[in-house]
Amino acid sequence: MIDRNFSRIKRDDTELVHRYVGHLKRATDTVFAYPTLLNRVDVVERFIEADRDGFDAAMVACSGDPGVAEARSIAGIPIVGPMEASLHLACTYGYKIGIVTVEDRSWAEYCDMMVGAAGLRDRLSGVGRISIPSKEAFTSGFLNPGEVAEEIERVAARLVDDGATAIVIGSAGLSVIASTAGLSRLHGSAVPIFDCLSVGLKCTEMRADLTQKLAIPEYSRAGFGTRMEEKDVERLRSLFAIS
Repeated sequence: MIDRNFSRIKRDDTELVHRYVGHLKRATDTVFAYPTLLNRVDVVERFIEADRDGFDAAMVACSGDPGVAEARSIAGIPIVGPMEASLHLACTYGYKIGIVTVEDRSWAEYCDMMVGAAGLRDRLSGVGRISIPSKEAFTSGFLNPGEVAEEIERVAARLVDDGATAIVIGSAGLSVIASTAGLSRLHGSAVPIFDCLSVGLKCTEMRADLTQKLAIPEYSRAGFGTRMEEKDVERLRSLFAIS
């Protein structure tokens, strides 16, 4: 489903390659802090591979943007977090952002935290949770995307009634389902609903272009973005027994 959605929007000259994490398999694990921490190590490993294998840019296919900040400190290519990209893009479409996410309260709170990290606290109208449990949404929901898309739209409509003027889907799985079902705006209105993965892909293409064609750095190397020296990266990898 991800490939079908991406194939509709990617440029003809863009080649997509998937690299998979080695351990975490359940999407429902990512609503907890500890497995999310462990998963970031795997994600960073894939970013390191992408850099060393000569890719032009890379993004993580997760709305939590795991490993993005960490990989930016060691990789020499643009690294994109789809949720960060979607939140900022949504601000160019409407003044108030509403986020639709999964039923899990912990992930809804994490979405709120990401808004704060992006410096967009004043632009957030609210975070709305669907009523379908994640174990259903990410199993039978992939077989019947229309039903889940209807629930996403229902929550989006409520957020718009509460003041949101642009909607971001704060879930990779729900984003895939929404685009598969053709949900990109609130029916009967011109309020956009952003699939964060698709926005992330287009942002990744743009970032690659800016680096290659205008020589804009892959990331600011001042302050927190300062890139570590390779010898220090290898030292740390040895200390933590990372192969």
